[in-house]
Formats: sequence, C-alpha cells, structure tokens
Amino acid sequence: MKKIDAKRYSVWIVVAVCMSLSASLWSQEEFRARLLPGQGPSAQQAKKLRILVDSYTSDEEVIHLIEVFNKSGYEQFRSTLRGMNKGAIHPIGGRGTKLILLAAQNIQTEKGRQIILVAESYSWNIGTSFSFDQRFPFMVIKLDINNKGKGKGKIYLSARIKLTSKGKIEMESYSSAPKQLWGVSTKK
Repeated sequence: MKKIDAKRYSVWIVVAVCMSLSASLWSQEEFRARLLPGQGPSAQQAKKLRILVDSYTSDEEVIHLIEVFNKSGYEQFRSTLRGMNKGAIHPIGGRGTKLILLAAQNIQTEKGRQIILVAESYSWNIGTSFSFDQRFPFMVIKLDINNKGKGKGKIYLSARIKLTSKGKIEMESYSSAPKQLWGVSTKK
C-alpha cells in the first residue's frame, strides 16, 4: 500500500512541475520582424529581429512605477523599471546587441492588437555614432498585429514615455523619425 501511495505522490509531483513549466511557456510570446537600419548608399541589409515577450506589464505595475517616481524620484523609478525585465529583442544572424525589454503592454484594438514595448534608448545603425539625449531616454516599439497574427511596426529610437493613472504606458514624444518594421508576425 505504501508503494502505491509513493508512486501516486511522485506522479502528482511530476504533473505539478509540468503544469508550472507549461504555464510559464504559455505566457511567453514571440514576434519576428525585419528592420532596415540605415538609408542611402551606406544602408545595411535588413536586420531580422526576434522579439520575445516573457510577460506583459500589468496596470498595477505601471501604477507602482508612478508611486515609486512620486515617492523616491527619477533615479529610483529608472532602477525599478530596469528591474522589471519583460523580455528581449534579439538580432537574428549578423551583428547586433540583445536589448532588454523594460516594459510591454498588449492593447486590444478593433482589428487585432497593439503591442507597446519599452527598452533603453539604442541605435541600430552599426558603425555610426549615437548621441544619447537625456530628454528621450527610451526606445519605444509599436507593433500593430491583426487577428491573423501579421502586421507592421515602428521603432522610435529616442523617445519619452508617460505612465497614466489608468495603468497604461504611452509614448509622449520622440526626437527622430521612426524606423519601420516590416513582416511582423507572431511565432507559434
């Protein structure tokens, strides 16, 4: 009788572990896109990107960020935001740097959804100098995805964000024209 109970207990442990692992995998979402980093005669080939969202920023997390900013100031806000780590953008093949996603929101629209991603400001133009403007410390990526999982997007390399009391992240302004993302799709 004790052997049967031990086997049942082991089976339940295995089932519980598998369910917890599969739940974390289900919350992960992957997108693929192409970015043309430069323009003109020195333009590089299109860069393929893999965008991996581990989890989306909740309304409560945004409200917490507002509270941190109001109570502890900008530096603590930036530190808290950096610690959220919602995923990453990985260049596929060739040169490039993995970018950590600080925040990610999924907003339902009439024709699908809009994904708003926030990372530290960074230049995708390899071999060019990038001057960091403290007024625009973030990179904002907007993906417009239709109900079939296809779409387009834009990358704003230097932007300012605004956090609303309703728990939403919005792009307040940006310093240069956005770069276009083509062939955006969800990967299943």
